[in-house]
Amino acid sequence: MRERIAGKRGGFTLLEVLVALAILSGTLVLAYQVMTGAIAAEERSERWTTAAFIGESLLRDSLSPFPEIAEKEGKFPAPYDGYSWKLAVKQALHSDAREVDVTVMWGEGDREETITLTGIAAK
Repeated sequence: MRERIAGKRGGFTLLEVLVALAILSGTLVLAYQVMTGAIAAEERSERWTTAAFIGESLLRDSLSPFPEIAEKEGKFPAPYDGYSWKLAVKQALHSDAREVDVTVMWGEGDREETITLTGIAAK
């Protein structure tokens, strides 16, 4: 068993406390980065899901009557007013069919993202 030297108290040295604080700080910084990354990924996933949902809705509406060959574009109404769309109806290989492309865009500047959905309309 160790004997205590007279006049010394048990406890941590300043160096041990500083090392422990450095380790704790590093761990907290990493935890913060992981959490902010997870939140950003969740927000991006939500925007992609919304774009796919409203794009599919527009695609279904465009396919229900047999569409004429044309190109259109516009913005979605509220609450989806941050999203815009382009609709392109082209002649398919068969004369009684049309290829319909719906492109949904959102974002701003160099961070603009798009998703394209394609369907076939037949007589």
